[in-house]
Amino acid sequence: MRSARVAYATLLIRRLWKFIAGYVGLYLFATFGFFLIEENSDPHALLNSFYWAMVTISTVGYGDILPTTPDAKIFTILIIATEVFLSAYLVSVVLGVVSEEAQHRALGTLGTNFSGHIVVLGYGGVGKAAVRELLVQGEKVAVVTENVDEVSNIRSLAHEKQIFVTVGPPADQEILKRVNVDSAHSVIVCSTDDTVNLVAALNVRAIAPEIRIVVSVSRPELKGTLKTAGVTYVASPQDMGGRLCADAAFRPDIANAVEDLTESSTVADMTEYLLTERTPISSQTLLETEALVRQQTDCLVIGYARPEPGGEFRTVLNPPGTFRFRPGDAILLIGSLDNLHRFHKWFGTHQGR
Repeated sequence: MRSARVAYATLLIRRLWKFIAGYVGLYLFATFGFFLIEENSDPHALLNSFYWAMVTISTVGYGDILPTTPDAKIFTILIIATEVFLSAYLVSVVLGVVSEEAQHRALGTLGTNFSGHIVVLGYGGVGKAAVRELLVQGEKVAVVTENVDEVSNIRSLAHEKQIFVTVGPPADQEILKRVNVDSAHSVIVCSTDDTVNLVAALNVRAIAPEIRIVVSVSRPELKGTLKTAGVTYVASPQDMGGRLCADAAFRPDIANAVEDLTESSTVADMTEYLLTERTPISSQTLLETEALVRQQTDCLVIGYARPEPGGEFRTVLNPPGTFRFRPGDAILLIGSLDNLHRFHKWFGTHQGR
């Protein structure tokens, strides 16, 4: 973003050089023209001519040094008329550059200085749902859309300090740099084209080798390919939607519960917190943890996630009561929004990992 500002400052200077050259030329021409036409024998005549030229061109017009001959008066009229033209040219140049910058800013082409944010590449059905969820969770989001008509609608979803929008191909490396992907927390790749998603994931990994990448695909058979390419998590909305539809056919309350838990704007949510040596839970057993969490917040402990040697986390639901947590684990919880808020205050760290 800083480089874009420098580029526009350079553009302004480059477009103003004609005005600057014209202004300096007019000033010198007015000075020596006035000096020659007036034929003043005063030893300070040249200095007076410089002074007259400046107050005339700047339209200050003190009137203490005046043209006294008809030729000098005609010359003064020409100088003033030329100065008016130069002023109009200056205004048009500045307005043009400012308007161009404003247009680029509206389209997000100047980039963002967000850090620790989440990048969403693609704004189809999955992208829209992901952005809404992230904003509800209070995350900073940078969105890449290919449809310029969507920009204003996306920007209206949150304050500019929380959301940034730009237009372009989601897999383009320049676009990825524009959304500051190398300083992001994670990237969600969810265009409607699986091929674009694969290329985007590879480009993201090339720019930010350690970043978390989540990819949505319509073809489940691509999961293995994407995992091999270094994608952290691969989601198939069609698979998930199919399972929900199957549940709704013979156990509808399960489907309703899953929907409620995956949409944090409802009355309940499911979340996770990382354990450290300083958190209230660090090395307790599951039974001890359940009792402590219930007592403090009324939330339910449903499982844990533990990092494996390769760095990936393995998720386990409903572990045995003898299981013992340790720092570095993630604890998985279910609770009402009020109870989760109590847990957040009690636990003292930000949710997620």
